[in-house]
Amino acid sequence: MALFPVDLDSTPDTIAALLAVDAAVRAAVGVEPCPPSAAALHWAGDDGEWMALLRPGEGRALVVGRHPEFSLTEDGGSAGETGSDLVGDAPGWWRRGVEYAGSHGDHPGFLYGWDGAGWWRLDQPADDGFDPELFPVTRSALRDIIDRLADDTLLDAPAADAVDRLITAGSGLRTSDLAAVLHAPDGWPEVDLDAGVRAAREFGATVPA
Repeated sequence: MALFPVDLDSTPDTIAALLAVDAAVRAAVGVEPCPPSAAALHWAGDDGEWMALLRPGEGRALVVGRHPEFSLTEDGGSAGETGSDLVGDAPGWWRRGVEYAGSHGDHPGFLYGWDGAGWWRLDQPADDGFDPELFPVTRSALRDIIDRLADDTLLDAPAADAVDRLITAGSGLRTSDLAAVLHAPDGWPEVDLDAGVRAAREFGATVPA
C-alpha cells in the first residue's frame, strides 16, 4: 500500500514539548505521568487511549498509538501478524513502532512516520483512530487536556492566556508558569509546582534514539 502525506503542522520537537508540558501538569496535580525512557516519550489518556513518540535517529520520528474506541484497524500489527498492516512498503525503521507497542503488551491502531520534512501514513481502508484533537500533538488539544486535568482535580478553570504561556514555555517552563495555570482560591488542593518542573525537565532531557 502507498504512503500518503499527513496534514499535521506539529514537528517531532513540537510534540515532545507538548508532552513535556502535559507531564508537568500531571505531576503538579498528583496524576503520575508516564515516565520517559530511552525508547520513547509515552502518553496515556483517561479512556485507555495512548501514544508514543519515538526517534529512530537521523532526523526520523514515529508516532504510534491506539484509541480503544476509534481505532478500527483490527488492533494494528505488521506483515505476518494478526491485524491490519500499518507498515506495508514504508521504510523498515517504521517497524520500531509496532515493536514498541508489542513490548508494552499492546497493538498499535495508528502509525505515522516523520522523514525529516513531513509526516506520512500508510493508506488504510479503516479509521486508525488518530485524531490530533484527542492526543497532545497540537496546542489546542493540550489546552483541552489541561482544562480537564484542572477540573478533575478541583482547581480553578485555567485562564487561556496563562495556558498559552505555559505551552509556549515547553520543557523550559518555570514554577511561575505552572502557578499561573494551576491554583485554587483557598489553597486546596495543594499543587506541587516543583514536581511539575522536574517532570518537564525530565521529558526535555530525554531524546529517544
